[in-house]
Amino acid sequence: MAGVAMAAAVSSCVDTEKPVYTEPTTFTVNRPPLQDQYLATTGDIDDKTTFNLTCSGQPDYGFAAQANYNAQVSLTGEFKDEVRDENDNVVTPATYSTLSNQDQTSSSMSLRTYDLAVAMCSLLGIEDEDSWKDYLAAGGATTGITVYFRGTCEIPGVPSSFIASSNTVTYTDVTLSYAVPTAGIIYICGDVNGFTEPSAANAEFYRDYQLVEPEIGSKIYAGVFTMPDTESVHPGAEGVDYTTQFRFFTELSGWGDGSKMIGSNEADFYVEDVTNSFTDGSANGSMFTGNATYGKGNWGILLEEPAVMTIAVSIVDKNKPKVWFRFGNWNVTVGKDASGINEPVFSEPAE
Repeated sequence: MAGVAMAAAVSSCVDTEKPVYTEPTTFTVNRPPLQDQYLATTGDIDDKTTFNLTCSGQPDYGFAAQANYNAQVSLTGEFKDEVRDENDNVVTPATYSTLSNQDQTSSSMSLRTYDLAVAMCSLLGIEDEDSWKDYLAAGGATTGITVYFRGTCEIPGVPSSFIASSNTVTYTDVTLSYAVPTAGIIYICGDVNGFTEPSAANAEFYRDYQLVEPEIGSKIYAGVFTMPDTESVHPGAEGVDYTTQFRFFTELSGWGDGSKMIGSNEADFYVEDVTNSFTDGSANGSMFTGNATYGKGNWGILLEEPAVMTIAVSIVDKNKPKVWFRFGNWNVTVGKDASGINEPVFSEPAE
């Protein structure tokens, strides 16, 4: 009995122990097994080709945290942060660029060769076709380039958790392609455009239904659309089906792949009615904010008449997308929340 009591006491102590956060001090990235083999970059933003870097486990945060992994790239082997003056103007630019991991929570990083080309051009001061031509005319290298990488890790919303690997690794035979940063886009699909198939064949049609990054690389997307009144698109429907419906597509890849859709639910033919979840009904400025997921579910809003709506979508945390729907025509810029994470900022357009 004494033994049982002792075991129970120990178990109780273990069960009530809480993890204690500690700032990590060491972190490494593994040498790529293919580091000396040919690696071609691409200037085609639609090219999804990737290459890999792997971090050697999670930094010691004192517990197993859900962390994000990305990579930094340098052409010199130096990784110096930018320097700003008292007016927040950049005095000395950073000697590295950051590459977004395609699956940010994975320490086995998948990095786009297009993003690498953009980073290399940026570090070389190539901003347009003229500067690209000047680079080539001056004998700038386009093949056999050695590129240096560090891994980074951080817990979203915890600035002190950020750590860069203490070591660097290289790819030694990289080709350079001309690529300059462009704003990312996603697409709205729904009653606003007749649920026209979001396919590559309809790319020209979907130019009018894009949500565009107001700040390149922010992973915040915004657009203004005129939503049709519900009666004109769903006459005779009942319940949640009697709403004006929509969801978003990260690629024009058709109806089949739910992982390329940002919706209200994973399930197909699901509708989440958010009519009564706006801050002030359908008045100008009234807003709905909510979490999203990757899937085929739609949002629905009961509209008595057509309504202009400003929509923003965040994929800052790729695994936890968020949405903002606001009645009226608003300018959207990118700001920071209390944790320093990008979020949309709505302001009235200047008259």
